[in-house]
Amino acid sequence: MAYTDTNGIDLSGPTGRLIQTVDLVKNPAPQAIATDTVNGHVFVLQVESSATAPAGNMYLNRIDRRTGVRTGAMQLKGFGHGLAMGVEPVGADSYVWTEVGPLHVTGGGTTFGKAITRFRFADGEVLDGATIPAERKFTAPGSTSGTGPSTDPVHGLLTVMYHKGGDRHFTRYATAGAATGDWTPAGPTFVVPDGEDVTPAVPSPYPLEPKLTFQGFASLGDVLYVYQWAPYDKGEDPTVPSEFPGITFLTSYSWTTGLRLDRQVVTGADGLTRREPEGLAVEVDPATRETRLLFGFSNTTPGSEFARDVTIGWYPTKPAVDGIQVLSDWEDLALEAGVTPGAERPRGRLIAIAGTAYLQMRGTLTCSPGLTADSRVATLPHRLRPTRPVRQNVPRNNYYGRCVCRIEADVHGALWAYGATGDNAVTWIDLDGVSVAWR
Repeated sequence: MAYTDTNGIDLSGPTGRLIQTVDLVKNPAPQAIATDTVNGHVFVLQVESSATAPAGNMYLNRIDRRTGVRTGAMQLKGFGHGLAMGVEPVGADSYVWTEVGPLHVTGGGTTFGKAITRFRFADGEVLDGATIPAERKFTAPGSTSGTGPSTDPVHGLLTVMYHKGGDRHFTRYATAGAATGDWTPAGPTFVVPDGEDVTPAVPSPYPLEPKLTFQGFASLGDVLYVYQWAPYDKGEDPTVPSEFPGITFLTSYSWTTGLRLDRQVVTGADGLTRREPEGLAVEVDPATRETRLLFGFSNTTPGSEFARDVTIGWYPTKPAVDGIQVLSDWEDLALEAGVTPGAERPRGRLIAIAGTAYLQMRGTLTCSPGLTADSRVATLPHRLRPTRPVRQNVPRNNYYGRCVCRIEADVHGALWAYGATGDNAVTWIDLDGVSVAWR
């Protein structure tokens, strides 16, 4: 059942895309996400493999939010696992909030930072957590193990997650005050109620593990969002596939009442090869000023066994207008060599109608001297790329009654045209009628 919270977010509603299948500086999966919309960056934390480095080392990736190109990275030694992160712009700089050592090692060998710190992103630098002065580290009172921060850029708040007395706690602080060492709580502490980590009974092709795994959190106004994962319980059953590892949940709670508001299965980006939830964040879109809840997924990089990439989607907060919710406005397609715009340049957008997202296109592709085989004709921007192939028949130049070809977009944004042959060249393609269900 649909529920829209005070931020305007419906966890069962349509979602958009920020970046898709972006490669990271090292092989391991992403862990936490955050953005600096003022300077145009996406930041992604990933744990360095303990097989090749000491436990607790991480890499921090910086990615251009428009192109998906990685623009920098830092190595963070002795920081932890990357439970969550926050970023705040200060002029042209990005200041990053993460966990940091001293380290806590679980019985299973996973290493987490027990303190919170803040530092300026500096491309190429190696930052050793042991060299950060004690006055630049904060441990929540009573915290016993791993911790993590997340920023609310709308209300200027920093939320710190920590464990105390066997329960998961969340406390908010003024971000500006915390940056100067003032850790006065801004309101009550939220304690996750007992039983909230029990896997819900939901339809699943395979048995699920009985306990949910914590994958991140974010706070916006009076609502706390918690990201959780129910992996498939493989047990001794060899038929359970590893490439589809489980079901993802998003749960919202009220800071005021301490009660759960909603819990939904996350359906966005469902076509990724190995779809594992990694990280939540809040941002304000620099173009539309819309506040958005971001959610991340890792995925196996094609052609590799262990390398992971990152995909980030988002929930809108603005309501539909006349029944239409614009998830990404008109944006030009990048054309391949030999393909040029016709009377109207080729563009695409993403909209939602009655809860279903649609990829729409307009414009004309002109192909010179003409396509004589199935060919890639353009690349979609990250905001429009589907995680399952989408296709539609479209008009083309008429040749002896053959006047239709098929276009298809894949997970990497490649737009292909199918149907051309050596004796039946495609010289133009009309995209004006494209409106296809997208996910």
